[in-house]
Amino acid sequence: MGAGKLLSCCVALIIFACGVALAAETEDDGATNRLLSFIPFVRDNPCEEPYRQLAASPPLQGTSHGDEGYPWRILYGYCVAQAGRLSLHQDWVVSYLDATAQGDAQGGEGVSLGTDVSFQWRHKQGASFTPYYELGGGIQYAAGTPFPAHGSRWMFTINAGIGILIPLKPTLQLNTAIRYLHLSNAGLWSDNAGYDAFHLLVGVRW
Repeated sequence: MGAGKLLSCCVALIIFACGVALAAETEDDGATNRLLSFIPFVRDNPCEEPYRQLAASPPLQGTSHGDEGYPWRILYGYCVAQAGRLSLHQDWVVSYLDATAQGDAQGGEGVSLGTDVSFQWRHKQGASFTPYYELGGGIQYAAGTPFPAHGSRWMFTINAGIGILIPLKPTLQLNTAIRYLHLSNAGLWSDNAGYDAFHLLVGVRW
């Protein structure tokens, strides 16, 4: 990785760390709900069971064309609002990108920073595991290189998946999920190369 790419990766990681710290502070004092209080669901449904989550999300190779590259994602998330078994969940996301060269697009390695917001619906809490479903989307910016190589730096995300929460301790759960992930710039720029693949998610929720 060149010096420029290394610098952009470091900057993205610093911004991500600051975002995580801010998220933790705002969650503690309720500011997250105040910031998003213009959304009726958030305003009227504070989290009854607040939690935080840290997870890694590698791509499942063979589920995409493979010529775009295979981005890895690290996610830090938490509950924003909750109504019964339906919750609004936010993730801060930092991704490692390895854009494969395409024609005159050189590709290369880099890091992206973004956020995803999703609705999650859980089955009733079980003694051994709790299945859940999710649907959401977000936005991210590629600091090192566009992704895919002939795409753009700004990208929108769409994700849908199914997961299982497995209790490890009274306040700690193992979170495993399979997610479908779509990345593109929604046609806002001339180059609208997209990425579609299934990703594995493995992490802990507390």
